[in-house]
Amino acid sequence: MPATIRDVARLAGVSEATVSRALRDLRHVAPETVEAVREAADRLGFVPSRNAAALATGRPKVVGVVTPLLTGWFYAAVLEGVDAALRRAGWATSLVNLAEPGGARRRLTAAELRAGQASAHVVIGFGLDADEQQVLRDVRAPLVSVGGRFAGVRGISIPEADAARLAVGHLLALGHRRIAHVGAVLDPGVLESVLGARREAWTTMLAEAGVAAPSWWFASGGLSIDGSRAAALQLLARPDRPTAVFAATDETAFGVLLAAQRLGLRVPEDLSVAGLDDHPYSAGYGLTTVRQSPAEQGARAADLLLADLGARRGAVSTAPAPVELVVRSSTAPPAA
Repeated sequence: MPATIRDVARLAGVSEATVSRALRDLRHVAPETVEAVREAADRLGFVPSRNAAALATGRPKVVGVVTPLLTGWFYAAVLEGVDAALRRAGWATSLVNLAEPGGARRRLTAAELRAGQASAHVVIGFGLDADEQQVLRDVRAPLVSVGGRFAGVRGISIPEADAARLAVGHLLALGHRRIAHVGAVLDPGVLESVLGARREAWTTMLAEAGVAAPSWWFASGGLSIDGSRAAALQLLARPDRPTAVFAATDETAFGVLLAAQRLGLRVPEDLSVAGLDDHPYSAGYGLTTVRQSPAEQGARAADLLLADLGARRGAVSTAPAPVELVVRSSTAPPAA
């Protein structure tokens, strides 16, 4: 027989009402009582009913996650972090996946958000246009964005310009001056603001080093590996090619590495390549990059919403998520 709330109350030495309040993390239950109840529930394998909790509070213990894509590593990692934090608190995740078969994407609607019956939402901000951002605000439920901020909404993200400066600064410190950038130019929106911040940091760092970058040092590959490979092939086939490339993302960097291989360029002897993200495959490529942690950002976003909903004690930081330069074998001083 599954354990009941009565079993938990007996083991913890409290009333059934106290068990109910403790497992809902209501503020007027003493921390030591909450700990005793949770320990008893864990020992007995007791799982509280989310439906019962919703009836008691008038609010489903569900947080919706809106994502324009599931297959990208960043989106999946954010979702993993959100879900892990919610499960620890006894909450569930409701997914609103806007991706369609074949790579298309449907538009976000208020009806779809309300159908999920979520008490709050995490939105992975890449790729949502201004109208869709307004839909999210109009639902009037607690909301946090991850991976790009938009007006009127709290966000958990990395300091994009600082992250790019770490990568470009590393290449400059190695002695490179002919540093190209492979990225993308997209329609205005959250994703373009992220890419624009990285691109502007590259331009600024070169200017501060006394380097005037010609326009052809920037190549747009549309962010896909194939597109970045095609853009890098043109960039690196020139006789006055750069000695280093700062790629807007690690997946962009993978395309640059493939282009270098196709042209017979050795990395890092003939060409240094640095990315930004620390994709799960980056270590296998030996890619120097700037590490961010999407799962950590997702968990922090979930904790922020749980605090809003009274389901979590303590303050949650909204400061930019940390980034870290990770030096691997794809960068070295330029050839003499």
